[in-house]
Amino acid sequence: MNWLEKFVSRLYTVLFRISTGNTRIRLARRLGVRIGSNCELYYCNLSTEPYLISIGNNCKITYGVTFMTHDGAKWVLEQNHDFEGTKFGPITIRDNSFVGVNSIIMPDVEIGPNSIVGAGSIVTGDVPPNTVYAGNPARFICTYEEYLEKCLLKNTGKIPRENMKDVLTKMFEQELEQRVEVRD
Repeated sequence: MNWLEKFVSRLYTVLFRISTGNTRIRLARRLGVRIGSNCELYYCNLSTEPYLISIGNNCKITYGVTFMTHDGAKWVLEQNHDFEGTKFGPITIRDNSFVGVNSIIMPDVEIGPNSIVGAGSIVTGDVPPNTVYAGNPARFICTYEEYLEKCLLKNTGKIPRENMKDVLTKMFEQELEQRVEVRD
């Protein structure tokens, strides 16, 4: 990679951090990420090998997600002359998946279609289709169907963004007062 290619790559990375919406998706594609249609991509760390990342259609990657396409810890093995070489792996996120805030996706991971990765998770292995995984390391929480049932039980309905504070405050007023003693 010549100096101009490095400069352009760094420029795209900086622009990726400060942009929003479709601009961020276009920049991620220019960096080499394969992204399907109808995706939302918030600010995240695309690693040093963004061309090893594939994201399907209808996916949402939330704020602070880190994609790790390599294993830098092999450095310790190199120092003892036990390992020479590299250790890279692709990351694939299939259609209609969600990755929660501040999650870390490690190399050689595939997240199946219709799957959810909970906030703060560290995904070290594949996530099967139609499942919810969360934790450190991420582990099975429930199926897509079980999650749907839980959501239906707690459904607060569609709330317009401009009325959200008033509606939610009123909806949860009793619960909030019971949980916290208000001091003057």
